[in-house]
Amino acid sequence: MSETRKKRVLLASIAPPLNDCGVRVVLHRHLVERNPFELHVVTNADFYRDNPGGTQLTLPSPLQRLRKSRFGPALSPWLMDYETQIWPLTNPRKFDEAVERFQPDVILALADNCLSSFALRAARKLKIPLAGLFLDWVPIMKGLHGHAWTQSRLSRRFEVFYRECDLAFCTSDGMQDVLGAHPNSHVIYPMPGRHRVPENISPPKRGKFRLVYVGSVENFYGRMICSVIEKMSPLTDLEIIVVGPNADWPAEILERAKANGVYLGFKPPAEAASVLAGADALLVVMSFEPEHRRFMETSFTTKFLDYSAYGKPVILWGPDYCTPTRVARRDGGALVVNTPQADEVLAACRKIATDIAARETFAQQAKNLHTGLFNPDRLQNIFVREMEKLATAKRR
Repeated sequence: MSETRKKRVLLASIAPPLNDCGVRVVLHRHLVERNPFELHVVTNADFYRDNPGGTQLTLPSPLQRLRKSRFGPALSPWLMDYETQIWPLTNPRKFDEAVERFQPDVILALADNCLSSFALRAARKLKIPLAGLFLDWVPIMKGLHGHAWTQSRLSRRFEVFYRECDLAFCTSDGMQDVLGAHPNSHVIYPMPGRHRVPENISPPKRGKFRLVYVGSVENFYGRMICSVIEKMSPLTDLEIIVVGPNADWPAEILERAKANGVYLGFKPPAEAASVLAGADALLVVMSFEPEHRRFMETSFTTKFLDYSAYGKPVILWGPDYCTPTRVARRDGGALVVNTPQADEVLAACRKIATDIAARETFAQQAKNLHTGLFNPDRLQNIFVREMEKLATAKRR
């Protein structure tokens, strides 16, 4: 009986598994949707309410109250400095109690700026195998560090954590290349969902080629999407439809996009699927801005994997050094636009619209990625197999 029971996995993560976006949805797909392990979640995310059997961590109460007060926004960089620089040096009793009570076979930690330090300390103290998830280069991510001068120190700690893990999962070849040699490191692209692709949905017969983007519409994503919207708005042959929450665009562009049906806001997966199925092509964007280079070199957008299930041509708008571009150059699956000018995205749309052979080629390449490199069963099998191997060989 003990040999067939589910392995017990304690997940330490600033991003709890939720079926919404980014890292959270990747964890949800691996750990909740497919449910391969008995799971206990330790998180400091105060929005994660559906965690009845989990553990919630907070900063020391005076600092937590200060963060929630009217002074919190002004003090945010300093509070984040404490959370990323000082708090990881402490030994929260609540974390150790959760580990001792749950008795995990493996501690699985999202590599971050705070909780992964607690996970490493507990794993070594209690002789529990440690697996690390390297899904984003967190030390440089906006909102996850305090003052800019801390980023280099946090990056060094991120790299040390990689070397200390008994098992490491990297979100891309680029992440693995930058982090370097490791005796037990594996690339697992961001887990795609179990898509129910609507049948018999075609683009509307308006004479326009429809480009669809579903994903983040903030920060550099938003700036790039806005540039395409502005270029396409006066055209009679091309249009773009955008789905995503919390657009931070200039007010004039945002209001016009809403009024014209260009920006649809957030849609749950089932509704977004209908929008994706009605596209002529699907858009992936990766930043060209120099400050985001390390992030682009190491991250991998979940959208690329999700899109491949629809068998539509994909336009990948990103620099040559970003990992999705490298994969598309190597394995196909997308028409790459490797310059920051939005006009080149329009040219790519027109190529797909007018070149039937190219359209069929890119559609077939997307299908091949979905059944091959991006196949969700393949990715999940790697994840579960390596976790179970680590649990079985747990330290004596």
